[in-house]
Formats: sequence, C-alpha cells, structure tokens
Amino acid sequence: MITFSETYHEFTLIEKTDFYHHYHNAKMPFLFSCNVLKFNRDPILEEFMATEKKLMNFQLKMNQDYVHFYSVENKPFPKEIEQYLVLENYILTTEELLSIDPRDFYSTRSNKKVVVGLVQSNKQLNDYLAFMYQLNLKHGVSYAQKKQVFYLNRFYSPEIQQINAYINGKIVGTANIISSGKFIEIDHFEVAPTLQHQGIGTEIQKFIMSLTKDKQVLLVAEKGSDASRIYYHQHYQFNGYQMSAFKRFLPSFSQDIPQTYPSMASTS
Repeated sequence: MITFSETYHEFTLIEKTDFYHHYHNAKMPFLFSCNVLKFNRDPILEEFMATEKKLMNFQLKMNQDYVHFYSVENKPFPKEIEQYLVLENYILTTEELLSIDPRDFYSTRSNKKVVVGLVQSNKQLNDYLAFMYQLNLKHGVSYAQKKQVFYLNRFYSPEIQQINAYINGKIVGTANIISSGKFIEIDHFEVAPTLQHQGIGTEIQKFIMSLTKDKQVLLVAEKGSDASRIYYHQHYQFNGYQMSAFKRFLPSFSQDIPQTYPSMASTS
C-alpha cells in the first residue's frame, strides 16, 4: 500500500527518535505543512504535553507561533490526547491519501469551454501567480505575498509543473503536478470559488491523466470534504490516513499563518 512517506514534502528531518520525527523548513517558516512533528508511536498524555512544550520552545526560537502534529499513520490520536487537543483549541483534521490508475478515471461531467495547459510562458506564469495571490488573500496580505515566492521556487523546480485552466481567456483553475518515481502527485489543486461544480476540476484532471503514462496518480484530501467525495466518485482509491493537530499559541503576534487549513484539493 502507498504511504504518506511517498508523497512530496518540502522539509528537512532535524530530529529523529523512536518516538517521533521532527521536520522543519527554515526558508518557509510560515507554512505549517513544512514544519511538523510526526509521531511514530502513540504518546500518553504526559509524553504529549512534554513534546508539545519542547516543540513550542523550538518554534518560538524560530519565530514561529504555531505547533503542528501528525498522529501515527493510519491511527487516530489516543482518546485522552484527542480530548486534550479539543480542550486546548487545536484544529483537528483527517487527511486521506488517495490514488488512481489514470485508466480508471471516471467522470460524468465535462466542460468544453475549459482549455487546460502547462504553464510555460511568462503570461501563463503571471496568470498563475495572480490567481493564487487572490485565493491566498483570505489568509492576509503578508501570507499571500510570501506564498508568491514559494510558487516561483516551485515553477523553477525540475520536479514540479504548474497547470492553468482558462475559459474565454480568463484563468479559472490551477494545479501542480509533481513527478517522483512511479507516481504523479496532484498538489495545490484549485478552482475559482465562484465557478466550482462546473466541470473545471474534472477537465484539469483529465488533462493530468493524459500526461501520466504508466504512473499512478496521488493526491491528499481532507476526509469528508466535497472534494474527497468527488474523488471517490471518480474512482480514486483509499490508501491510508493521518490525523493532524494544528494550533497557534501566540495569536496576537500571528499574521502569516492561516487560522484554518488552506484547501488541499479543489472541488470540480
């Protein structure tokens, strides 16, 4: 079975124990997905609280005002830990790892007005950046500006390719595809909020499926979301899950970290 370790990550392992792995990205401190502690075994409450305190101290030294944990893969947080997380106002989500053989992709919806292509020209890149900037403004101007640098770095990465979707010359959706080994991973998959459920996401996926050749397609989606339900309808298969716990502990100083999770995937 495919595991989360086979998905693309932009962080460095800075501490490895039998208990947990601590990952960090000093260049992108504002991205909680790149700064996280993953448990290798279930902690008891006292162990979790000690680890939480240690992580908070590290984050403060790095000028980061949040903590982010993952449970043991394919296991929920123990009940006493989950109760503690709720009481401490953590945001809890469950991420599902889905995969599909491109030949199995199924859809009943299409939109012939949508034109999908790789981002190659300066105009297409500017369209992509402007589209993502507008989406990220809901998390604040500072966050949206910092994400622009992140997107530019990805544009110049040999492993990552951006995709734009247009209707009548106006950009209406985007995605990244990441090639690694035997997989193609869909990431930062977005459709304009006012144009969802019109087949745009489906057309983007059809385009991606046409590029993948013999590789499996992966993506991560939030359990129970509209996007997740659509993916299952399109014949994506479940491979596993991990629970996430996220908390900002100095909200008066925080202006760069979203209060809620940016979407992992788009609805179509």
